[in-house]
Amino acid sequence: MTSEEVIVRIGGAAGEGVQSAGSVVAKSFSRTGLYAMTYNYYQDIVRGGQSWYQVRASHNKVRNQGDGLDVLIALNIDALVRHTNPEINEGGASPLNGIAIFDTALTGFQKYDNIQYCAVPLAEIAGRHSKVSLVKNTVAIGAAMASIGMPFDVVGDVIRDTFGGKGDVAEQNVSAAKEGFEYFNDHFKKLDKKLKFNSNKKYLLGGGEAIGLGAVNGGLKMYIGYPMTPASSALHYISSHAKDFNLFVKVPEDEISAINMAIGANYAGLRAMTGSSGGGFSLMVEALGMAGMLEIPLVVYEAQRSGPSTGLPTKTEQGDLNLVLGASQGDFPRIVLAPRNVYDTFLLTREAMNLAEKYQTPVIVMSDLYLAEHLETVDKFDFNFKIDHGLRAQDNAKNFKRYEYTANGISPRAIPGQAGLMHNEDSDEHSETGDVVSDAETDPKLRIAIMDKRMRKLDTYVKEMPPTDTYMLGDADYAIVQWGSTQGVVEEAVDILRSRGIKAGAVEVNRVFPLNPDIGKLLKNRKKIIVVESNYTGQFNRLLRSEFLVTTSLVKKYDGEAFYPGALAEELEQEIKR
Repeated sequence: MTSEEVIVRIGGAAGEGVQSAGSVVAKSFSRTGLYAMTYNYYQDIVRGGQSWYQVRASHNKVRNQGDGLDVLIALNIDALVRHTNPEINEGGASPLNGIAIFDTALTGFQKYDNIQYCAVPLAEIAGRHSKVSLVKNTVAIGAAMASIGMPFDVVGDVIRDTFGGKGDVAEQNVSAAKEGFEYFNDHFKKLDKKLKFNSNKKYLLGGGEAIGLGAVNGGLKMYIGYPMTPASSALHYISSHAKDFNLFVKVPEDEISAINMAIGANYAGLRAMTGSSGGGFSLMVEALGMAGMLEIPLVVYEAQRSGPSTGLPTKTEQGDLNLVLGASQGDFPRIVLAPRNVYDTFLLTREAMNLAEKYQTPVIVMSDLYLAEHLETVDKFDFNFKIDHGLRAQDNAKNFKRYEYTANGISPRAIPGQAGLMHNEDSDEHSETGDVVSDAETDPKLRIAIMDKRMRKLDTYVKEMPPTDTYMLGDADYAIVQWGSTQGVVEEAVDILRSRGIKAGAVEVNRVFPLNPDIGKLLKNRKKIIVVESNYTGQFNRLLRSEFLVTTSLVKKYDGEAFYPGALAEELEQEIKR
């Protein structure tokens, strides 16, 4: 924690408006030119229980939810006790060391010396402006923003946008927040923060939204998906903007229908995509193999959550890698991408749309609940992107062979209805003309030829992969390897280790399969290689060891919550010294 950043947490029961209040706080930061990142801790019940929403902000780049807590908005007594008690470490989050804002009606709790308790008549103030009880949250937001010295005009504009413009409801909330803002300034002392508010507004985007934007920028025309947390955030965004993007969106009866419809659309030449979480993806695997056999382009969004079975529906994990790598029976080429942050999600999703057509194979974009459901400030996107439809056959091509044996494994693709390109398509093994190998012809050499041809696509793709990204790796004695959404927390942990004189650096993998051969060179001559991932068995660790024959250590987390930088740095230091 420094004076140049602030961490705000809103705690309360499900149904008390925790997430919506957190969203207003995050948007207020982004509109004052600060970098921000959120973390949503919630249960899978509609009402009751406890949840909280955390926002970290600074004029310096923020890469994760951060350690520590400066400002607490407690919407009930349970939240006040939970987040001020140093003995409670909920999901790895730090207890409060700063300002607690709560209603004056909350009494009878233990107080700690390091906290400024700011009792504000939230319900009373709210009642003067509206009959809606949740307006007290808006009052609390006003008080919280006053505690860090934010200009109120920004907060007011965000509230107006949140409540639909300049109507009565919006103005009631603005006036309530203003009174909460002024009440804090009249009665309490602000935090000693040196935040550099400015007028350079930043974009605030969630992982699910980035999936949708990336897919659309990559030429998406059709999205078929059955709702399942946390993949639903992408479905919600795409469906709510279907008319804006000129998309066809379909919610079928199940995930089996979803993937088969997407395969059919791609076969017909339309860029279509499907998505689900691990449970829904499990239902898709037979059809995934069919796409691999028929060499039909297909992008699947796979958003991980804690498993197996229903698992922890609202918690995060990186536990589906084995599932994705082994999905469907037999061997066939597939490409697996794992974005590391919201901006990377946008870039890799649109790239996946091209890769699927170029290599005529399934491409799986793996996210997780942490990445799919948190918000980040991002730089302005560059939407200049060239659509690549891959190798298409010309009308009336002579001696057309749909699965022609080629040096790079990629055969000319025909769209149904193209003149003079009649050919067979079959999910059975087939020859280069599409004739079934196991029926009319039984020559084993045909099986070998077509299998070799399909798998050569991966060799071609590997040669065209960009270099693997690294962080502070140049002079590093210790290589910390991460994949997917742990990038930000690993980078900050590396910074902490460096501040302690430990030369650590990170290898940041977002192209999970096939792995780039340059990773082997990056790991060479390190004193220790440590893999960081959120699952029990170290699924990526096993893949890394088998591909590069390296000795590694593993730091893992599988409690359903994200890594925190301070705790991760401690674990890494212990592993380095072991």
